[in-house]
Amino acid sequence: MPRALVTVAVLATAAVLQAQPAFRSSVDLVTVPVTVTAREEAWRVGELGPADFRVLEDGVPQELSLVSHEPRPLSICILLDSSPSMASTRQRFAIRTVDTLLASLAPEDEATMVFFASKPRMAFPWTRAGDLRPVSWIEWRLSLGTALIDAMKEGLRLIEQARNPLPVIVVISDGGENASGTSLASLAATRRQSETMIYGIHTDLPPSKFAPPVNRAFSDFLPDLVGNSGGTVYQVKSPEAGEAAARAFLEELRSQYTLGYVPKRAADGKYRTLKVESTNKNVVIRHRAGYLASVK
Repeated sequence: MPRALVTVAVLATAAVLQAQPAFRSSVDLVTVPVTVTAREEAWRVGELGPADFRVLEDGVPQELSLVSHEPRPLSICILLDSSPSMASTRQRFAIRTVDTLLASLAPEDEATMVFFASKPRMAFPWTRAGDLRPVSWIEWRLSLGTALIDAMKEGLRLIEQARNPLPVIVVISDGGENASGTSLASLAATRRQSETMIYGIHTDLPPSKFAPPVNRAFSDFLPDLVGNSGGTVYQVKSPEAGEAAARAFLEELRSQYTLGYVPKRAADGKYRTLKVESTNKNVVIRHRAGYLASVK
């Protein structure tokens, strides 16, 4: 799949937090998760308020009705690459990453996991963190093909069934794609899907010697897949780095700000761009690129 197509398609899968039940006074309320960091490492961000943010939808300033720094329950869909290129060392990295992530969830969180090679296969359905059992890794069987985009389609379908207000997909892979029958541009069809943040955990090693030749020469699609969804890609070069990436991923989700506003235009089913600015010049903000303005 051409990178240009993937980059454009990311706009359709760009993501945002959904509001907590207490915030749902209107189906028109748009909530935007923002990751805030200091421009300079030595500077401390401190607590921010409404005066520190400015939100524009399609270039039009919006009136903020919500600024929250409280963590909210997570619904995390894990897409785990099961192609031959994940053999040996990469497989150990991925296991350490997933085990750490699941063990670090809060009781109110939930998770599901899908293995994918030439097609996606359910590892376990949506399960509350308190009811999760250790993953039976003997069932993680590597097989030919890397249908990364088809796996994303399945992940977005599962997101429709998630119960918590913060939907997230995390892809653990070396970034290959050679078997999908779906274009990424056609995936997100609902507001819930367009509000799903996408993260990548890249097993950053040379291709496995066990992988067939066709799997040894490919581009890393993870950066384009994550794109402007509000997520990021973590590079993992060791089991310890996998554990650190899992913890950093969860810490970022729990420390984000949530901005909310009621759009000045009624929902029309079209994609709308978002831009969040800070009045504080020492602050750097990362957020999703937009959302589908469809009624939930």
